[in-house]
Amino acid sequence: AMAPLARAATATMVSSDGDVTRKKRRMLCLHGKGGNAASFARGLAPLVDATSNSWDWHFADGTQPEPNPGGRGWWTLQPGQRTYNAASLPGLDISMKRVIEAGPWDGVFGFSQGAMLAALVIAEDGGKQKEERAIKELAIIVGAAWPTCAAAKLETMPSDVIRSLHVIGERDVINPPAQARRVAEAFGANAQVFEHERGHIVPMTDDAVATYVKFIEHL
Repeated sequence: AMAPLARAATATMVSSDGDVTRKKRRMLCLHGKGGNAASFARGLAPLVDATSNSWDWHFADGTQPEPNPGGRGWWTLQPGQRTYNAASLPGLDISMKRVIEAGPWDGVFGFSQGAMLAALVIAEDGGKQKEERAIKELAIIVGAAWPTCAAAKLETMPSDVIRSLHVIGERDVINPPAQARRVAEAFGANAQVFEHERGHIVPMTDDAVATYVKFIEHL
């Protein structure tokens, strides 16, 4: 049997006088190539803390091994290849299946390969009613590129499927900003963009965290 995709604390909190509070919403977190669930959880800890009253954060490990110790990915690339110029993405199908089967999720936070995986799962469900989608409410897409060989459904996705926040680094040389903007455009009118001055990272400045919290809590 496959290990569960992601684990998190129980979804219902009971207050001291015994009242069960509103069930928390579920956020799936998809790390970048060469990362893993534990390192991504450490990086996002301030954001998890800031939203923990209303969201349960589930950090998943990529389905594909990467050569660096503990590193995982969501599909395999040949040396020197990038997702936007690859002719195929071996492992993508199993990764999409794992995300969909472990759902439904209220939100997703993805970085790099994880951001592209999130976008592709949302596009796969593009025509479905909200109740039938793997990811229902919102997506934070950080440092994405255009997944060219797998992008047919992204190209034709209905523009009002989901609220999305696209985080784009002006100095990102791994997945250039123009690629990230193309992904944002595929999400249509509901896409918000947050640009930062750094490179291929998840920015965690006070300003960035405040932006994420405002978006996640729909303030």
